[in-house]
Amino acid sequence: MPSPSDKITVGIIGCGRVAEERHCPALSLINNVTIVAAADSDSQRLQKLADQYSIPQRYTDYRDLIRDPEVDIVAVLTPTATHVEIGLAVMEADKHLFLEKPLALTTQECDTLVNHSKTMSSKSMICFNMRWHRLIQQARAIITERKLGKIVAVRSEFMHYRDGSKAPDWHRVLAQGGGVTFNEAVHHIDLWRHLLGVEVKDVFAFHSSNEFYQDVSSVLCASFSNDAHGSIHAALKTSPNNDIEIIGEKGRLYVNLYRFDGLEFIAYDQYPGNISMRIKRVPYTINQFKEALLLRKKGGDFQASFYNIWKQFIHCIQHDEQPTVTLEDGKHALQISQAAIESYQTNNVVHLTQANK
Repeated sequence: MPSPSDKITVGIIGCGRVAEERHCPALSLINNVTIVAAADSDSQRLQKLADQYSIPQRYTDYRDLIRDPEVDIVAVLTPTATHVEIGLAVMEADKHLFLEKPLALTTQECDTLVNHSKTMSSKSMICFNMRWHRLIQQARAIITERKLGKIVAVRSEFMHYRDGSKAPDWHRVLAQGGGVTFNEAVHHIDLWRHLLGVEVKDVFAFHSSNEFYQDVSSVLCASFSNDAHGSIHAALKTSPNNDIEIIGEKGRLYVNLYRFDGLEFIAYDQYPGNISMRIKRVPYTINQFKEALLLRKKGGDFQASFYNIWKQFIHCIQHDEQPTVTLEDGKHALQISQAAIESYQTNNVVHLTQANK
């Protein structure tokens, strides 16, 4: 087990957008961590990323990277359909595995990864980075302190602008893990479990498609094990947004992950937006602006969540601790997103006991 002062080395498999814009910038800011290898079947994409981040070892076959004795952690940032094959190979090589979401294409594939990880001494983690967003951590503390009282509902919205005309099949086609429900809503499904500590019982969903995406917009409705309810509206062709609202009997907690001052608690006896409330919020906004400025070198709040999740994973490796977000969490989130897809394909409510079969 490496000590906190030892250098940790990372190999990147998959040199696409998420590697270039999210993971490599985060890793480059962490002390004693070096990206020593990269792999991609597209040699031009490999060369571009490796040159940009001065990565010395470059492979067009991911197996060669996994065999590289200099690599401690392997980050699998490839399309979902490849996760089982590559993830198993990483674990068999006794390397630590950092895996982008979604975990796999099916619950059966998830079981293969989860069960194998339990037999290994190496660590495994799935990238639900939003758990490490500064405002999500503050929101979880508020919920844990029971300031909201009994939770009765939760509402999420996750929007992007993706034209889709040049999107690869793995991002467009449902059978290959594409679509907004499978790829994007899964983040907020995980946040539900993380923030509320409950499981989803039943799911009903609607969706729409366009000329490029088989699932370009969807609404997922769910009932929870504590009898609360939730909804997620996700879309790939509109202005960006990323927020969650937790509704309790004592008040509502609103979190916007793209705003530096995006956390707001509204008590049961208050009306949002009135003058006195807005005046009281001024000192909070000023303080949050200062916090946001401190995070500029990490790319801002949202990008800092990638830095934070990598820091946590490396801490777990150095101190031989179990990561707080596991492959099992990835399986649970996938089951719910799959249930939503089944629901809008059959126009039926899907019970999670049925979805798990």
